[in-house]
Amino acid sequence: MAVAPAGVAVELSGVGCRYRGEVDTPEVDALVDVTLTVAPGELVSVVGPSGSGKSTLLHVMGALSVPTTGRVTLGGHRLDRLRPRQLAEVRARTVGFVFQAFNLLAHLTVAQNVAVPAALAGRPAADRQSRVADLLDLVGLTAKTDSRPGGLSGGEQQRVAVARALVNDPQLILADEPTGNLDSRAGAQVVELLQAAHDAGRTVVIATHDLRLASQADRIVHLRDGHLTHETRPRTHHRPVAKL
Repeated sequence: MAVAPAGVAVELSGVGCRYRGEVDTPEVDALVDVTLTVAPGELVSVVGPSGSGKSTLLHVMGALSVPTTGRVTLGGHRLDRLRPRQLAEVRARTVGFVFQAFNLLAHLTVAQNVAVPAALAGRPAADRQSRVADLLDLVGLTAKTDSRPGGLSGGEQQRVAVARALVNDPQLILADEPTGNLDSRAGAQVVELLQAAHDAGRTVVIATHDLRLASQADRIVHLRDGHLTHETRPRTHHRPVAKL
């Protein structure tokens, strides 16, 4: 398989995100004056109650959302200064996303779902096919290559989503509650893959309610009501078995 690239730094300075509420309701501050640096190759967990701003933080880091205030830098690019097309290019080249709800396309096969980001990035068909085959072997789903997502278990769908996130060799992996819909065994398999991505040199940020998952990180960032309240460092780390 291709050698994984070095991770990238993510820097947020004074970031705020305010969203318009429902009719006759006030605006909502999803993030408030957040300043945070994630070092290249670091594994960081983001924890906090529902509505604390975890998903918004990941969306800002990954160029899915533009902050209302503040500065966001990813791999030397000031995201808050880029136009939508430029943001899309940065996402395609630099970021891989893993979502709680999998977000697989029901009408595509497993292999086609994994290949989507590579196709959007313009990678040649032969290169895409080889990369997809390698990744499906990595996540243990070679036998499901031609299956549709509806025929897979939740754990299998999330492993497909991890393979899709890795297909373009991104430097940054953002995982939003990646084990939230999984049983403990399937969740452990997904965690192992994310840890392996980190071990291969990628920067990984995981938003989670699962304190057992959070404890695998180099650092835990705590959010409440959009505010970064404090950080902690776990005492122990699990080393991955999978190799990327």
